Amino acid sequence: MRIVVTGYGVDAPESPVRLQVADPLRFLGHEVVAVAPTKAAIKWGLDRYSPEMLIVIPSAGAPDREEIRALTAASETVALCLHTGPTLQGATTDLSALSDDLREYDLVAVPDLQTFDEYANLGTFRLSLIEPAVHPPALMNFVPSERRGVVVVGDADPENIDVVMGLDHLDDVVVMGEGWSELPLDVSVIAALPLPERATLFAGAHLLVELPVSLAHQSQVRKSFFELGLSNSVYEAAVVGTPSLVQARAAVGHVLVPGDEIVTFQSSEDLAHLVPVLIADKQELEKIGEAAWSRVTAEHTWAQRWRSFFEPWVDDLDVSRDEEVRYLGQVETLIRAG
Repeated sequence: MRIVVTGYGVDAPESPVRLQVADPLRFLGHEVVAVAPTKAAIKWGLDRYSPEMLIVIPSAGAPDREEIRALTAASETVALCLHTGPTLQGATTDLSALSDDLREYDLVAVPDLQTFDEYANLGTFRLSLIEPAVHPPALMNFVPSERRGVVVVGDADPENIDVVMGLDHLDDVVVMGEGWSELPLDVSVIAALPLPERATLFAGAHLLVELPVSLAHQSQVRKSFFELGLSNSVYEAAVVGTPSLVQARAAVGHVLVPGDEIVTFQSSEDLAHLVPVLIADKQELEKIGEAAWSRVTAEHTWAQRWRSFFEPWVDDLDVSRDEEVRYLGQVETLIRAG
C-alpha cells in the first residue's frame, strides 16, 4: 500500500510521525512518504504519489479536518486521523473533538480503550483503537554493558524531588528529566538523550523507575495520572530487557503483568525502601526484564498495531510474523550478551 503521513515534527528523527507510523509501516513493506503538516505539502504529496491512504497526526497549525476532507476527496484517498495522546510525556493530540473527526475523516484511531468506549456509541465503522507501542528496530543500536544501579525517569516536581532525595545515597542513580540539574543531589542528571543513547542508558541499568508526571501535564491533558498509560521509557526499557518499577494504576496490567513482567508501587513514599530491596535481588530483576522483553516484542510493537489495523484490507504483507520475530531476536542476543 502507498501511504502519505503528516504531522508535527516530520523532520525530527524521533517524532511520532516516524517512530509510530512511517518506520513501522516501511518495516511491514508499505511505501511511505512523510510530508509537512501544511495544506500545500499535503496536496503535493497526494498529487505526486497518488496514495491509497493519508495518515494525519493532528496538531496545532495543521490543516483542519474540513480541509483534509476536501483534499482527500479530490484525490480519492482514504483519510485516517491518528490520535496519539494524552501520553505521559511529549506531544499530545486533542481528543475533545472526536465527534467532528468522525464526521470528516474516513477513519479515526484513538490511543486508549477508555476513549474508544466513550465514543463507540457514535458507531465503530470509522472508529478504531491503536494503543501505544514501541518500534524495537529503532533501539537496536544500543551498546550493551554491565548492568549497574537505577535510572529514574520523571521531571523535578516537589514529590518527585523527595523520592530522589531518598535514593541519592545509592550507587549509580541516574535521573532523566527536566529541572534536576540545579538541585543539590548526589545523582547523575540527564535532561534528554537521543533514542540510541537512551537505549544504551536503559540497557546498562538493573531497573528503571517511572515517576508520576507533574500536575501541570495532568492539567494539560485533562486526565489524572491514574488515568494515563505507561511512559514511552517503560516500553523502551523492556526492549533492552530492563524491568520497570511504576506506580500501580489501571493501565499497567493492560500492558504487562504486575509481579511477573513489571513491578508496581502504591505510593511514592514506598520507593526509598522498595528500590534497594529490588536492586539486591538481581536474579529476580533479570527474570522480570526478560519477561517484559518477551511480552513487549510479542504484543506491543507498532508494526503489530499496524498489521492488525490493516488486516481487513491487506492480506499479503511483505514481512511475515516469523521474519519479524527473527529480526527482533537480534535484540535478545545483544541483551543477554551484556
